[in-house]
Amino acid sequence: MAVFDGQDMRDYLERVSRQPLVRAIRDQGVELLKVTPGERVLDAGCGPGDMAARFADLGASVTAMDHDPAMVGVAGDIPGITAVTADLATLDRPGEFDVIWSERVLQHVHDPDQIVGNLVRALAPGGRICLVDVDWTGLVVDGVDDDLTDQVLGVFRTVVANPSMGRTLRRRLVRHGVVKTEVKAFLGVSTELADAAAVIPVLDERVIPGPAAWFSALRAADEKGEFLTALPVYLVLGSA
Repeated sequence: MAVFDGQDMRDYLERVSRQPLVRAIRDQGVELLKVTPGERVLDAGCGPGDMAARFADLGASVTAMDHDPAMVGVAGDIPGITAVTADLATLDRPGEFDVIWSERVLQHVHDPDQIVGNLVRALAPGGRICLVDVDWTGLVVDGVDDDLTDQVLGVFRTVVANPSMGRTLRRRLVRHGVVKTEVKAFLGVSTELADAAAVIPVLDERVIPGPAAWFSALRAADEKGEFLTALPVYLVLGSA
């Protein structure tokens, strides 16, 4: 089951891309990857192509890949990018890329280990791969009843295919032979319900149906200035 589809997904990705935390994570990734002009870069699960555009601006030869033709259409309008509709589960392009970026993709897929393996095989000797994902099992919400919160978050985690993905990224790379890694952890904190609900679906009753008492309690906590939520995000850099 998908949380968002179609235009709703595109709107969600645009909101997320504007978040200071996401901008900081992407800046860190660009700094660590040290992309140079002429390098071959794959943005695996590119969405609307935000990061593909950044790599193209650095002079790289960029392939933006996504399973959603609509997303590929948006990314394909960005100058300097080759946009491709493809399923990462069947990716078979050994040694073709110097740099691979994949952000918040693996939490959604059926077989993440297969995709990580495909991405690692796509790296050229000496290539770098950067994976970014959320650990939804680390999401905390304060200001409302703990038991009710645990109930609602438990249901939400069944909607996400791989809710603990963020913290498993390094292990998955190591299992596929990437032993030189660097891990960065980020914590997104919000004390305003509207801001948090814009990027955390379980806090938006229009997206995730849940007990009315939960959303009433969230609004009450927000009105009293007692609301807080925190969500961990992991970035892992690997070198082939």
